[in-house]
Amino acid sequence: MSTAVLNTVGPSSLSRVASTSIFQLIPAPTIQRVIRKTSFKRVLATPITRFSTKQSTRLAPLCQKLITQVTGLTLENDEEDFRIALDFVSRNLEHATATKGGPSSDMATMDRRFHGFLEKSRIQSNDTLAEALEISYRKVKDSAKKLTNIDGDIKLAHLPDHLQLLALLSAAPAESTLKHADAYIEAIRNPPEPPPSLTWKDILAEEPFEGQHWEGVYDLPSGSTVEGWENTSDGSTPSLSPWDDDSDDLDDNDSLPCTEDAPSSPSPVERVSSYGQPNLSLSYQHRRVVEELQARQYWREEWRTDADLSRPFNLGDASTLGPSLSRALGERTTLLIDGPEREKYINEHDAVREVLMCLQGRKNLMITSNPRFPSLMRPSPSAPRLAHLTLASQTSILSSFAQLASTVSHIRKFTSTVFSNVFSTSDPPLSSMHLLSHNTRSQTIEAFADAVDSQLQKFDRWCADKEERICCAHAGLGNRLVVSLLGLEKDVRDAFSVTFDLLLAILRELMGYVMQSDNTSDEEVWLLASLSSRVPPAAVTAHLLDTCLRSVEEQSSLGNNIAAEALIEVFVRSAQPVWAMVGRWVGDGMPVRDTWEASDNQTLDEEFFIEDHELPLMDPDFWADGYVLRTWSDFEAPTGDMKALSVPVFLERIADRILETGKAVGLLRVLGIPLLDGADSDVHWPSLATLIGQHKRDASDPEGLAHLIFDKIAPYYTSSGSQLTQVLTEDCDLSRHIAAIEGLYLMTRGDIIGHFADVLFAKASVLSIPMNSQQHWQDFHFLNSAFRDVVDANNATKYIETSLVRLSYRGSKATVIAQTVKALDGLLVEYAVPFLLAYIFTPRVFSIYGSIFAFLLQIRRAKNVLERILVRGEIRSGRHMKHELKVFYAMRGKLSWFINTLLNFLTTHVLYSQLAIFHENFKRAESLDEMIKIHNDHLDTIQRGCLLHPETSALHRAVLSALDMCLHFSNIFVSFSGDNTHDISQLSIVMKRHRSRRQRRIRRDVIGFSTPEIISDDESDDDDNHDETVGNAPEPSFSLAASVTSYEGDLPDHLDKLSSELDDVVRFVRRGSEAWAGSMSRAAPAFGALAFALEDWDS
Repeated sequence: MSTAVLNTVGPSSLSRVASTSIFQLIPAPTIQRVIRKTSFKRVLATPITRFSTKQSTRLAPLCQKLITQVTGLTLENDEEDFRIALDFVSRNLEHATATKGGPSSDMATMDRRFHGFLEKSRIQSNDTLAEALEISYRKVKDSAKKLTNIDGDIKLAHLPDHLQLLALLSAAPAESTLKHADAYIEAIRNPPEPPPSLTWKDILAEEPFEGQHWEGVYDLPSGSTVEGWENTSDGSTPSLSPWDDDSDDLDDNDSLPCTEDAPSSPSPVERVSSYGQPNLSLSYQHRRVVEELQARQYWREEWRTDADLSRPFNLGDASTLGPSLSRALGERTTLLIDGPEREKYINEHDAVREVLMCLQGRKNLMITSNPRFPSLMRPSPSAPRLAHLTLASQTSILSSFAQLASTVSHIRKFTSTVFSNVFSTSDPPLSSMHLLSHNTRSQTIEAFADAVDSQLQKFDRWCADKEERICCAHAGLGNRLVVSLLGLEKDVRDAFSVTFDLLLAILRELMGYVMQSDNTSDEEVWLLASLSSRVPPAAVTAHLLDTCLRSVEEQSSLGNNIAAEALIEVFVRSAQPVWAMVGRWVGDGMPVRDTWEASDNQTLDEEFFIEDHELPLMDPDFWADGYVLRTWSDFEAPTGDMKALSVPVFLERIADRILETGKAVGLLRVLGIPLLDGADSDVHWPSLATLIGQHKRDASDPEGLAHLIFDKIAPYYTSSGSQLTQVLTEDCDLSRHIAAIEGLYLMTRGDIIGHFADVLFAKASVLSIPMNSQQHWQDFHFLNSAFRDVVDANNATKYIETSLVRLSYRGSKATVIAQTVKALDGLLVEYAVPFLLAYIFTPRVFSIYGSIFAFLLQIRRAKNVLERILVRGEIRSGRHMKHELKVFYAMRGKLSWFINTLLNFLTTHVLYSQLAIFHENFKRAESLDEMIKIHNDHLDTIQRGCLLHPETSALHRAVLSALDMCLHFSNIFVSFSGDNTHDISQLSIVMKRHRSRRQRRIRRDVIGFSTPEIISDDESDDDDNHDETVGNAPEPSFSLAASVTSYEGDLPDHLDKLSSELDDVVRFVRRGSEAWAGSMSRAAPAFGALAFALEDWDS
């Protein structure tokens, strides 16, 4: 680097670079060679152009000086060649200016380039040079920060170009450059002492008016002092008044550089001699102008109107009204303290200007602020009067302007407070009165303040334009105007209507909502920017946007288009933060929480209407409860508003789809699947104002705005939903798992579950014998091994994988299955599904499936018990035995009819019909949330049809009592017949009379109406002798898995009571079914079928 760069640093380095002319920076031989090689003949062939731009005019004297120093040409010695060279240089400079001297650079490029110079210097062991370059370059950049004057020689935007020019002009470092670098570093490390500053002591020690500090005083020429001023002046001190100076000539114009010689300026002695004779006519002219200006300054105390206030009242002259009335009122007073002579009157156009200043929030004469409440305006008691208005009428007119000024003042204070909080670095303190306090500072509040401020700026511009037109008309420029206070009031109303009143009403309502109070004043609205409240930010945002949109609807319905358009603009700009959050949500998806990297977890804004419950992704409840629409908590919600959604009303209809879209996009992103394939994902998410403008929709129509937003969200929703459903159906094999769950829990394939139920019931019947010591039926290992064996033996299609199924018993083992079917309620069946399917089949869903499975198993248990009641053989005891058996079989027929009717209703009208509807609707699902909703509705319908819903609990208890009657009837029959039952789960075993004493003891314990057979103790155990003794005896069929229960009491009466209770249960179930058949439930048709079937009970 040469010293050209080092010379540019210092306190005024940039100024020195700017003042350095072109011929000082570019080597002279280079320019001379370029100019001499140029063919003057070719130059003469082109027309000579004059400097047409301001920049070219400024460079003209520099170009002339450049040509003179490089070529030696001047206008005097060779005018023709001089002008040819000047034209050549000027045209090349204009071209360089237009193109910025070739490719432009930026500061980043120059930083890299100077960094390369530093590295090169250090590699060449020129560390001192590198240090000097680094320091000088840093000083140049620091000084560039002060280049804020747009009229300066060097602008901040052109700094890289200046630095590039210096870099291009630099050469390899010479010995002088290294010496200069050493001197530069030494000067920085050991700076010289600054020169002594000028003090009053030094000034007084000099002769009067001598020295450089007296240059230019008293309008002397620059560089001249009054030496011997006692002789040149007349002994009097020159006047200090600016009106006696002839140096401030108004006709002094900026002179452009000229190629011709300027006239010689007078010598300093001549200038000093001419100073002593001022131009008195010019001074009087200046004084006259000032006096004319002062005559217009109506705010001065001594100013008086040119109207004659002493004239009597004249009906044809409105200017006599005010003074005449004041004079009349003054004459009626005792002390005559009132009158036009004691009051100040101004012109009405001046009063209009004062009112416009007041409306812009500036100090004025007509309206002042209340001392106690600065934002509350009122007419000033000392306001000047208008001659054509009475005091009461003027006060009335000014009161309306004061009210508008107060409204605008409140709004200005609110916006200024919000903006000051935005730029403050400290967060506002939370209230210590409540632990659930929230700050009201939010992006929506800030956007609302910015939108309101734009309306204020529009109002201020309107007032300024109004005042400008008044001033121009008063000066005789433009069209003539008729100016009045009433006209101004009408113009304000026509231009802005009640916009600011509505904005203040919105702030007042929002303030009351945040404070949960109805007693909020206008003076407190500015506190909204720094309040702490128990109302969450999302609710504040939703209420603010809803209030704005409601105001827009009201004004549109009233036909007030001016206020409606202003409020629409405020609403659209206020809703932009929430709309941007919606764009990030549907575009990037939900933030997935990584429990192992808590610091990197993204969070949602508190004012967003979607809430994060911080559940891990693998939680089965993540999809349903991980991200939900934000609601008020129980502690935050006011009375009657609990669980209200914090969703703006214009997004309320589409909020569910927005939530579903973001969750689907986030889940696809976690799975590594390309997002939004085929959607409009490459287009930048537009602002709400742009979206409304592109589709030419009216934001005052909530219905149209909702449809517009729906159309914008639709591509994201459709694409993400279709991709996720494809993953569920293809990768997770959803249809196979649904078939397995239906076959297992709903017993749609009765072969496997039927065989398993027979094994289970057989085990329970065997264990009902007290002497048995085998494995209990509730045992975990027995349940799973038995189920596995049945599935392996009968599952030809392999639709159930035993590895995914686990059975266990969670109920009380003290409950005997032979006495009540409620013992089966504790049987728990679990089915394992893949990761994504766990969002559909949640623990709650499997709990409902388990209750349906247990209920169907209870019905099968009752049906199994009734089918086992069967007696074979001939009855030898008499005819009364046949009559007793008829009573039993009649009761068995009633129970069997009810059980079969109930089972047919559940399988046909509840399960199979609903499953057909479910599969048809499930195929049309477009998203995971739609799948979950269809499945939950399907399961809810089945739950109601199976009487397992909490609303049908009474019918369910009645059915369970009927099932228990079946078990009780079986126990009565066993007690009567000696366990003459038939086990249909196995082959019937016809047994002859056993000869063991154990069977005889069991037979003796049997109590019944038939006469028991007398058996001798001496009876032989031989089979032949037994056949001879009891040849005509009945031949019962005993079950190997029978349970014997003794019953003591009147058997016929008990059977009658059991039959009566069954009648009551059936009639109760029929009446309940009829009631549900007339409801609006989806299971109403199924209940109608059950009620119709139970009508045959009484026929």
